[in-house]
Amino acid sequence: MTNPSKKDKRAGVIGSTIFHVVLLILLMVLGLSSMPREEEGILVDFGDGPTGMGASEPILSQPAGVQNKQPTSQPEPVSPPPTTSPEAAEETVNTQDFEEAPSISEEEKAKQEAEKKRLEEERKRQEEIERQKRIEEEKRRQEELERQRKLEEERKRQEELERKAQEARNNVLNAFSKTEGTGASQGEAGGVGNQGAPGGEPGVGTYTGTGKGKSGTGYDLRGRSLKGSLPKPEYNIQEEGIVVVQITVDPDGNVINAVPILKGTTTQNSYLWRVAKAAAMKARFNPDPNAPAKQVGTITYHFSLE
Repeated sequence: MTNPSKKDKRAGVIGSTIFHVVLLILLMVLGLSSMPREEEGILVDFGDGPTGMGASEPILSQPAGVQNKQPTSQPEPVSPPPTTSPEAAEETVNTQDFEEAPSISEEEKAKQEAEKKRLEEERKRQEEIERQKRIEEEKRRQEELERQRKLEEERKRQEELERKAQEARNNVLNAFSKTEGTGASQGEAGGVGNQGAPGGEPGVGTYTGTGKGKSGTGYDLRGRSLKGSLPKPEYNIQEEGIVVVQITVDPDGNVINAVPILKGTTTQNSYLWRVAKAAAMKARFNPDPNAPAKQVGTITYHFSLE
């Protein structure tokens, strides 16, 4: 067996030293830091007898000649558990009450539900009021439109009546102005037009009436001729003026309707209107099977004083 050389011994010593040093360091870092601490003890007063009196610990009696020695170290007094002060207890109770405050009683819930229901009913009532208001406004608007429509229809009807009355007056003027000569007027009162004769016949030459139903007359019914003579209105009042009567004639020539109209009429006397209508209803025209079922024309009566 060969002896190890000095070099090998030195390497072994160095390696062993390094190993132990590393092991020591690991023990110090890991082992020593994890060692549990020693638990603290609890002081217990066993006393020195079964009886005693007083609030403080009595001084221990010692033999004569022996000096009292203070212990080198005294154990730390154990603190009693902290007692809860009344303020802290009251604060705890108040905190507990505050946490329970959000809970709502049944009565409060009922009040909230009732208020919510009232607000909902009020909202619905306001909506119904607004709806009724809109309905009324729309109704008034429609009524106003209908009124405007009727006024427009009445205006157009009056314009048509005015046009027809103007045509009737023109025809009457043309009929009575056809005398011997080229003049466009006839009469003694002056002005343009036909003054009219008491007997109602053109060319008589007298223009003063008797006031007893004598009046000038004329008619306008296109395409139809008068059968006989125009009936004369009978009246006995001292009133003068012109009354234009709108007539409706059937194919047989009968006047089936007569209405005095404003266009061309110069008097508002209801009596003259009434007698003019009665006279117009008696007029007869030639039959015409090709005529309209209701042909419209006019008859003009000139009432004059004596």
